[in-house]
Amino acid sequence: MDNSFQEIKEIYNGLIEYDYDISNLMTWKIGGKVRCIVFPEDESQILKLIKYVEKNNISYYIIGKDSNILFGNSYYNGLIIYLGKKFNSFKVLEKQDGYLITCSSGISLAELGKIAKDKVLTGLEFLSFIPGSLGGAIITNAEAHKQSIGDSILNVKVIENGMIKVYPKAICEFNYRSSIFENIQDLVILSVDLFLEKGSLDEILNKMVIAKEYRLKKQPKKPSAGSVFKNPDHVAAGKLVEDLGLKGLFKGDARISKIHGNFIINENHATSEDVLYLINIIKDKVNEIYDIYLKLEIKLFNI
Repeated sequence: MDNSFQEIKEIYNGLIEYDYDISNLMTWKIGGKVRCIVFPEDESQILKLIKYVEKNNISYYIIGKDSNILFGNSYYNGLIIYLGKKFNSFKVLEKQDGYLITCSSGISLAELGKIAKDKVLTGLEFLSFIPGSLGGAIITNAEAHKQSIGDSILNVKVIENGMIKVYPKAICEFNYRSSIFENIQDLVILSVDLFLEKGSLDEILNKMVIAKEYRLKKQPKKPSAGSVFKNPDHVAAGKLVEDLGLKGLFKGDARISKIHGNFIINENHATSEDVLYLINIIKDKVNEIYDIYLKLEIKLFNI
């Protein structure tokens, strides 16, 4: 019998679960069981875990908050390193012209927004209601209301090919919902340095109210992973879906939202196969009618 999963406990003393139902952590509430999942608290634990799994040829995947992943329903015979539960430390340092905030990548955007608000710092208001972790937001350069996380970044610390490396903003290639980190294999974002300036509390609170009201009005409440597709040039993906009359189309318990065409919701017990079916219908129809190839904003794993 392969004891390599049980022996993880010899190099890692944090929270660990076996045969864990990953759907419990997914915002889509979709996914099968994973053989092993760990919840590291600091960088040293992450480094030990990665070295261990690579030495023992164990498949692994690193997840922040699971807010933009379609995780397959089949059993995953590997290790999930989950950063969104305990890997969430931060420190705030006052500078002459603003504040430096250093955060672990597992911290949520909601918590980061609260930290900024409490210090009366501006720059993160419209991002505060995007579900997910800071690490995931960096990879996709999360944005809302023409404000992106990359705007506030100074440095990004990562593990790349087993080594710690720091990327200054100048080489992060932050663009519309993309960054250099999307295309680098075997990379883990550890922490991020952000610089924020002092603002007006009234203006900060007003922007946060606008962001919250927008999401409540424009986005469905059923489980989802947010926008499924990136917007192509000059048009919203959701508008293309709406114009094609695809809103409301369903497969099993997965449905293209009637509220927002770029959302696929889980009405009860949707499977990854159900969601993939709708994704492919949308891609094929948009390509056929508009000659536009939609790119996924979500990540697919174990599919």
